[in-house]
Amino acid sequence: QIPDPEACDQMYESLVRIHTNFYKNKYPRLKDTTFTGVTVEDCRTILATDILRQMEDRKKGTWKRLQEKFSARKPEEDLK
Repeated sequence: QIPDPEACDQMYESLVRIHTNFYKNKYPRLKDTTFTGVTVEDCRTILATDILRQMEDRKKGTWKRLQEKFSARKPEEDLK
């Protein structure tokens, strides 16, 4: 036996609305974005490996970048 059939019916109707995307269809979004405003394409760009490498390079300090830059040129200069 259900103690309160009316409350049970209300909860059931609420779950049906959630399951059938009632509010998504009633209030369509103008743009497909997240709450931060980032679109799907922006997310794909951010997650690309090239972008990740660039972000790792930015995290390095200036001294470390200079060391890598000059150490990479050293063998080329020896060949000349």
